Amino acid sequence: MSRKQVVLVSGAGGEVGNGLIVKLAKASAYDILALDLKDVDDEIGDLCQARIVGDVLDQRLLERLVSEFEIHAIFHLAALLSTRSEFTPETAHEVNVRGTLNLLKLAVEQSRWHVQRGKILFPSPIAVYGLPDLAAKAEGPVTEE
Repeated sequence: MSRKQVVLVSGAGGEVGNGLIVKLAKASAYDILALDLKDVDDEIGDLCQARIVGDVLDQRLLERLVSEFEIHAIFHLAALLSTRSEFTPETAHEVNVRGTLNLLKLAVEQSRWHVQRGKILFPSPIAVYGLPDLAAKAEGPVTEE
């Protein structure tokens, strides 16, 4: 059985995940594998090759994905945001750090399978850059400096 070629979107059920899936589906370079703690809406799910209800902390699930899919890129959007993290810091650490590490390991494993570098895209959550005030927004885009 050959593995299905896909891009993986973790945190697929969130606002950014939904928007990304729509854009990826329009580009149609690869099929999409959606991963989230809850099933994505049918409107989004219908754009995907497969939708998996699961957790980035579930190592067995990720191992199963490696065996079933040839994952060409990972868009890692699964995270706990600031407010929830303040109330459950240990859980936030597990999801935000160990979950990211698990997906990095998955990318390495995929690299071994198809002898090319794994691609993982991890956009910074709002907790990293915050919401600037109106004056900061008027100055233009945020730079790395």
